[in-house]
Amino acid sequence: MAGNQALLASLPAPWRTGWLEPLGLGLTNRNYRLRLPSGRSYFLRQGHPDPARLGIDRATEWQLYRGAMAAGLALPCHYGDPERGILLLDWCEAPSWAQSPPPRQLALPALARLLVRLHRLPVPTVRMAVRAHAEGYRSRLRAPPPWLAALEAPLLASREPDGCWLPCHHDLNPANLLGERPWVIDWEYGAAGHPGFELASIVRTHGWDLDEMAALEACYLEEHARLACATPIPVFQGAAFLPWVDYIALLWALLMAEQAPDPAYGTLIAHHRQRLE
Repeated sequence: MAGNQALLASLPAPWRTGWLEPLGLGLTNRNYRLRLPSGRSYFLRQGHPDPARLGIDRATEWQLYRGAMAAGLALPCHYGDPERGILLLDWCEAPSWAQSPPPRQLALPALARLLVRLHRLPVPTVRMAVRAHAEGYRSRLRAPPPWLAALEAPLLASREPDGCWLPCHHDLNPANLLGERPWVIDWEYGAAGHPGFELASIVRTHGWDLDEMAALEACYLEEHARLACATPIPVFQGAAFLPWVDYIALLWALLMAEQAPDPAYGTLIAHHRQRLE
């Protein structure tokens, strides 16, 4: 309770006059519904205290969020403090796609529209290259499991696609998409990235297959042509990034399990380990 009061007191008026209701959402951040005496509600996020350990760059997140907000992709933000990982957003009553999944015939074109608009934002200076990102996670593991070296060896000996850098969210999983629009939340891992990794991450987190990956790419090309975008059409090569999505997700779960043991991380570790075997 004292922590909540200190958090409220650190906010500007009128939000410091409200009260906080903890939300059971997210694996790394503390999230709240902030209610004001007027009856209005807001979403308040207090970020992980050690973002660098998780490969998060708060300044880049804030840069991308402001661009996404201006483009109508992200909820209006009333207050942001990147140094503390604080974001105060409009409250959205719409359910996430995890709570209420849209039919795939609607989800695919909606995601394609989102991606085309995302790729038109200014390209961040910070890049998320998959190999370097994975090496960062790997180097922070205090006690890597004995089976990891043999599991990762074939992937690390391969060569991933490179040379295409666009603004990417890097975590467009169903829980981060709200409503039919959809609104996009949780921009922590946003950076310049390869669109193929973004595509592969979507396919994995939505439980889709290669046919749906191809359909999403086709919808993207249609939307790109409809808007007559000046940005070049990316060469996705999404299938080549699927094992990198699994590997990075595995390392992230191992890192989090070292920091805060939780059965949810054990489930994720087993899932991504199986995918890579």
